[in-house]
Amino acid sequence: MAVFKTFNLSAAPELISTDIIGKGQPIILVHGMACSAAVWEEFVERYQGSYELHLVTIKGFGNKKSAENEHYLNEVKNELIAYTRNKKLKDAILIGHSMGGFLSLWAASEEPDLFYKIISVDGVPYFPVLQMPGITPETAKTMAESMKSFMAKMDDSSALANQEMMIDSMIATEEKRDKVVKMGMNSNPNVVGQAYGEMFTTDIRPLMGKIQTPVLVFGSWAAYQNFGATKESVTYGYQNQLKDIRNVHLLMAEEAYHFVFYDEPDWFYAEVNKFLAQK
Repeated sequence: MAVFKTFNLSAAPELISTDIIGKGQPIILVHGMACSAAVWEEFVERYQGSYELHLVTIKGFGNKKSAENEHYLNEVKNELIAYTRNKKLKDAILIGHSMGGFLSLWAASEEPDLFYKIISVDGVPYFPVLQMPGITPETAKTMAESMKSFMAKMDDSSALANQEMMIDSMIATEEKRDKVVKMGMNSNPNVVGQAYGEMFTTDIRPLMGKIQTPVLVFGSWAAYQNFGATKESVTYGYQNQLKDIRNVHLLMAEEAYHFVFYDEPDWFYAEVNKFLAQK
């Protein structure tokens, strides 16, 4: 069993905290929507002997905590930057899944010299357009407000059914689903609803040209093939969003759904190892 130490930011409103394990080059791990840092348990087991792992916990995700903030994800991004600076993390690698990947790309665009490398696991600058071509933050506002209201009003039974339905479409490996469903049920629905809305109304594609650090992006397509998508069509959607990043490498999973590290772990970790080893 790993022994963790916890570091809390001193600056309000403190939307993030971290658990730190291991020694070596720092890797900051940012979980996705309605998840907790526990999604990285297998990553920790593999890399704790070689790296100093900083597991980020975001208030309201995988926990019932909350904090009033008009721009929740923007503040989380700012705190990730402040954390890296305040801890004086040298050659820090920022890795995020889904929403965490989006936040990682955003942080790297605002601080081009702060991070050594970025890995985004199925996180892109504006995810709604992958499924709804033509959508914009402006046209998504009404949808975002409806989503926020819907999540806040669901009773436990409805919330569980909704969570199970979503996770079934995000994780192909059945035995991995229950853990993530529980993370979602342990999350604060008001925070999750707000964050979902902000993901629909925040498009950081225009900022991607500012990223200087090497970026590895894992994409997935298999979950969409029942809706007529092909690997080629989905890959084009990712490439179109990442085209302005100077040094980016996109890898598309063959069978994995959204949680690539659960569905194709051998391939995923082999590619992570290659990327981490590159100078």
